[in-house]
Amino acid sequence: MYWGYTVRIAQSLGEVFSQAPYSEGYDLSIGTSERGDKIYDIPQKGLQYNHAVVVFGGLEGLEAALDNDDILTVDDPALVFDHYLNTCPDQGSRTIRTEEAIFISLAGLRTKLIKKLDITVEKQ
Repeated sequence: MYWGYTVRIAQSLGEVFSQAPYSEGYDLSIGTSERGDKIYDIPQKGLQYNHAVVVFGGLEGLEAALDNDDILTVDDPALVFDHYLNTCPDQGSRTIRTEEAIFISLAGLRTKLIKKLDITVEKQ
């Protein structure tokens, strides 16, 4: 199994979900923010998924993305995601470049994520 990722650029936060490449959407959504819950609080293999999305904000974060979204009507980005996580606690700098945050976050999520098993039982 290839444990890789695909990058998608969305024009708005709402488009992340409305333009999902899966007919049933994502069954696990994770927003990343320094204002989120610490990733350490998620137990190992505590996040099951078939189709997961991890969303990174720009320089101003997901809060600004939500403020500028015409589709979503909530005012707290934590309400948009299944989990709103700080994947780089105690980062020591104001911002982390997205290309760096991807690898840092995926490394932190590596032990937290577990693929759901699709088991098909055939009747004979």
